[in-house]
Amino acid sequence: MPTRASRDGEISVLIPTHRRPASLERLLNSLVGQKDASPFDVIVVDNDAAQSGEGVVARFLDRLAITYLTEPVRGLARVRNRAVAAASSRFIAFVDDDEWAAPDWLVTLVSMAKRTGADAVMGAVQPVFADAVPDFIRSCGLFEDLPFGDGEILPWYATRTGNALVRREALPHLRAPFSSRLDFVGGEDVQMFKQMIERGARIVSARHAVVFEERPVDRINLRWVVRRALRNGGTIVDLLWDDGGGFKTRSGRALRAGGEAIREAARVGALWNRDRTRAMRHLVAACQEAGMVLRVAGFRVEEYRKHP
Repeated sequence: MPTRASRDGEISVLIPTHRRPASLERLLNSLVGQKDASPFDVIVVDNDAAQSGEGVVARFLDRLAITYLTEPVRGLARVRNRAVAAASSRFIAFVDDDEWAAPDWLVTLVSMAKRTGADAVMGAVQPVFADAVPDFIRSCGLFEDLPFGDGEILPWYATRTGNALVRREALPHLRAPFSSRLDFVGGEDVQMFKQMIERGARIVSARHAVVFEERPVDRINLRWVVRRALRNGGTIVDLLWDDGGGFKTRSGRALRAGGEAIREAARVGALWNRDRTRAMRHLVAACQEAGMVLRVAGFRVEEYRKHP
């Protein structure tokens, strides 16, 4: 398809997408509405071989400097790397296709980056739940931003690409900074930012740079919570336990995690009928510990192998 791309902008907004044309259109509309932002271009990389996002992008050619690419091989890291490789601007902004941006999103991110000299800036993500999502799911602990103040330096575990601005030169690799071994697992973004921090990068919080994230009832349910918590436990193993400690060290960690999983599961049983909100937080903790054990045993929760 034709594109209307510009390489003269200060920012490239990178959008990986997969079979969410309505959400993609909402996001692009929010980019059209950016106020006081420096010149920017948009790079959409479609991970759907059927190119379900192509028609959406075509409707914005007269309103955005936009490039549409496809990455037919499925994988989170692959599609993000394809977008990074296509970008040449000084700053790269990451946003997901189920999000949409407040009108001052870009200008606030860039302002924070320039004021602090940070290598990367993380904005706030505000979940927008469908009415049918129960309160005990909303309060399970998986949807809360960590309480870091505006301009505060962030640790690696508070990072993600759902709302981030990165100086392109600070990336660990200018064309492929995300590890493809995490294509179906997730956590490739946290791994990248952890690697940047270990190399001396400084990442700060920008609380007033807001994007909103759709949380529909068909994806935000008990099954999703369990899978995400299990996956998070596996990610902890991949990021923190691969330190050369050997079989004995990893086995000892797994035994401790298994014991903690049992204790947390017991708390779930004790609380489920009288305080489901507290029970859900213990369930998330139990599944995270169990996810660590599964990962040490060689199993991965491949959350992204199937859509969504």
